Amino acid sequence: MNGSLSFSNRYIRFGLVAVVLLFLAILVLAPATGQKTSGSTYNRAPQGYLGWYAYMEAEGKPIKRWRRPLTDLLEQPASEEPQTLLQVYSGMVSTYRAWDGEWLSDWLAAGNRFVALGINTWIEDVPFTTSQVSPFGDVIVKTRRRERLPINSDRNLLGDEFGAIVWQEERNGNAAQLYVAATPHLAANAYRYAPGNYDFLADLVTQAGGTIWVDEYIHGYKDADVVVEEVVNSWGAYLAETPIKIALIQIAILLSIFLLAQNRRLGNLTPVREPKVDNSQAYIDALAAVLHKAESTSFLVDMITKAERSRLLQALGFNKTGVEDAALQAAWTQQTGQPAEAIAPLLKSTQQPQLTESALNTWLETLRQIRQTPIQ
Repeated sequence: MNGSLSFSNRYIRFGLVAVVLLFLAILVLAPATGQKTSGSTYNRAPQGYLGWYAYMEAEGKPIKRWRRPLTDLLEQPASEEPQTLLQVYSGMVSTYRAWDGEWLSDWLAAGNRFVALGINTWIEDVPFTTSQVSPFGDVIVKTRRRERLPINSDRNLLGDEFGAIVWQEERNGNAAQLYVAATPHLAANAYRYAPGNYDFLADLVTQAGGTIWVDEYIHGYKDADVVVEEVVNSWGAYLAETPIKIALIQIAILLSIFLLAQNRRLGNLTPVREPKVDNSQAYIDALAAVLHKAESTSFLVDMITKAERSRLLQALGFNKTGVEDAALQAAWTQQTGQPAEAIAPLLKSTQQPQLTESALNTWLETLRQIRQTPIQ
């Protein structure tokens, strides 16, 4: 019984540990909510892009989500048509932070297009909410940021007299297939019913003609193999940078915890249970204490004598209690072979005086011997 209970408790503990580890893994590996997922095509909130992504799919546009590092994008099989990468930043970022790395130069050098929404630029003294004119209808924009380009500049794709809101960037003094916006919410869910927001961004990312990749990796969404690889690499980098002494101490601590958890030398802990109260026994003990204090052994002897005589009559086959001493002695001798004097303490003719404690113990021992005598 105890072995099966221990076996069951062990698996319960293992199950609890597994649940805790699974919960921690979900917290670590799951994409963070809130600001990081702002601009994600998985986000249904007003700042998300799920509505625009569904719109593009409904229109039959070749749009896909990218959930791997951008360097892996360059390793995709070459396409006959230029591809477009769209990044929607969760907050305003500088061009240095957004485009740091050689991947962008290689991406553009291959004839591809890059569109970035949410670039940090000048803040002008203009209304926060404006309606910008475009070939696809009015585009609702909520930002005071402007790039200082003339309204008639070829690089100004959407803007007003205060500057550009969506424009074409230059690299090395030449216009490149690099397009940026001063707001990350150009086609967010909040503008689902705006006249031109969805169509304006759709036209911008489809002009190249090839596949449209939406970067979800920056929002925390990753393919399963990428998650595994990054976890392994992060642990490997941590161990590589950790001094041997500290690593050995950590291993020793983990090993000690494991050994303590698996130690069964003393068995499982047994909880201390409150003893059950026997009311009958408590009453007997209390009565005995009172009689002992009052030195009333005669009452005690009389009560025990009656009870033991009644028990012996039943054991000898008498169905009534009013049996004479002679008949009781004869039956006793016949069925036990013991002398009649052995049951003298139970005879009516025997009057027990007030006994001392020593005499009472001797009398009780005689009754015990009568009880233990076998009856044929």
